[in-house]
Amino acid sequence: MKMLIAIDDSEYAIKVVNYVASAVKPIVDITLFCVLPTMSSNLENMEKDLKQPFFSEKVIELRWMVDEEKKKTESRIEECLTILKNAGFSDNTVKVKMKNKVIGIARDIIAEAGKGKYDTIVVGRRGLSATASFVLGSVSNKIVQNIKDCTVWIVE
Repeated sequence: MKMLIAIDDSEYAIKVVNYVASAVKPIVDITLFCVLPTMSSNLENMEKDLKQPFFSEKVIELRWMVDEEKKKTESRIEECLTILKNAGFSDNTVKVKMKNKVIGIARDIIAEAGKGKYDTIVVGRRGLSATASFVLGSVSNKIVQNIKDCTVWIVE
């Protein structure tokens, strides 16, 4: 069985991995998968074209925020790996994949699931309000609605 666990830098990642560690046997092949935020290349092009100090400062600040998000996610991945190893999973059964966002977090997760031929995707459920969920949707909701030929576990 191949399982894709979608994680980010939130506490939900820990909940999801703890659940998986307690629910499946350590012989399951697990991939911890993270979609990293990116800065639009349009912003970088605008920065070059505009040559405005204030705009350049904001682009630098945004780059820093993206880098910080990546560092937090890498730290969370290490925590998740520790949980799985403590549950008996070996280096042979656990992999980590980090990819920059291409089309959207949910769609990037779905694309990875198809490409890797995973049997199961495990995601956390975020606490959006009813209104926000209606307007924005959620990653887990988008995955459930659009995935094909794959089981989805949503961990609360």
